[in-house]
Amino acid sequence: MIRLVNQVFFFPLLISIFGLCLSESHRPYPPPPPPNPTGIHFPVDRDILFPDSNGPEERMWYRITEFSFDQTENLPQPKHKHSHPPPRPGQPFPPPPGDFKRRNKNHKRRRICEEKYSEYVERIFPNDTAVAADANDADFDGRVLARPGEYPHMAAVGFQTETGSVDYKCGGSLISESFVLTAAHCTSIYESVPQWVRIGDLNLVVDERTVEPQLFRIQEIITHPSYNKELYYNDIALLSLVREVQLTAFVRPIRLWIFSELPTTIAFAMGYGATSFAKAMTNRLTNLNLTIVPNAECNTELPALAEAPNGVMDTQICAQDYILNRDTCQGDSGGPLQLNLPGRRRQQRIHYHLIGVTSYGVFCRSSYPSVYTRVSSYLDWIEQTVWPDSG
Repeated sequence: MIRLVNQVFFFPLLISIFGLCLSESHRPYPPPPPPNPTGIHFPVDRDILFPDSNGPEERMWYRITEFSFDQTENLPQPKHKHSHPPPRPGQPFPPPPGDFKRRNKNHKRRRICEEKYSEYVERIFPNDTAVAADANDADFDGRVLARPGEYPHMAAVGFQTETGSVDYKCGGSLISESFVLTAAHCTSIYESVPQWVRIGDLNLVVDERTVEPQLFRIQEIITHPSYNKELYYNDIALLSLVREVQLTAFVRPIRLWIFSELPTTIAFAMGYGATSFAKAMTNRLTNLNLTIVPNAECNTELPALAEAPNGVMDTQICAQDYILNRDTCQGDSGGPLQLNLPGRRRQQRIHYHLIGVTSYGVFCRSSYPSVYTRVSSYLDWIEQTVWPDSG
């Protein structure tokens, strides 16, 4: 997420404020600064405007340098206005909003991204028609089952260091044989551009014999044409790999969610980043479930940001962990926000649907919602770039 800083999350998350989703000048979760023997590093100094407690007419400025771990009384507090408590983990999900199922059953023609996903699954499981059928099944009952295991589409975006090693600062999602989707703010961190993508790994610093990760050089970086690094909007980019991945059970694309509506309030985010603000990256793949926050409510709770002058827009999604206050953080920017849907025929086989890209938020675990780029808003651009000859 751009967190105020990139690890750009404000993960752009007021990573802008402090620095997966996974930056500078209020960028998406910017990656943590280089190691320093003096201790914890904070993002570049920024001014952020929060509403003052005296009312909307009076506002006061807070500077990032004024925040400290031992003084929290001056931090702005979110105003929660939930009419109903969020569902507890393991509870059945509430019914889809409105007439979601009926309207989407009328969706006859399949999009290119749907057809391509079907091809990938059939190539990996050529002798199991039930798995392929589940992968193409859009008629599900709204339940999402989480289980331990690998996320074969998960990618780590790496930057070459002066010593020749690779420093992974952002996440991404494999969406085809040769393209990874990530956050635009992850394509330039401290004037450096990513050069490597590692896919299908659980541990970025220790080799795991239980998985078979694949490493690729980045051939081309394609940011969305409407992206402006000074703002948090259109925070999405594609990384073209020098060669195609080998499709396996450990490395395979994720399906893109094609609807603006979501059938459940629960989604999952993941990454190799920190688990709390100012902590080091774990370098281990961890995931968490979040509750989708309606955009109107998200705009009410989030502080005013110069990088988001129009507030949270329809091309973005908000999500928050109301129960354990977990969050995406530095290093998670660019990673997936997804639905985990079990197949009806092979329920033990989870099918992943990408709904968002970790973009930004107020410093990690701040009790504010985090913001993700809504993938369904960019399907035309994605398909024209990734599968130009399939239209």
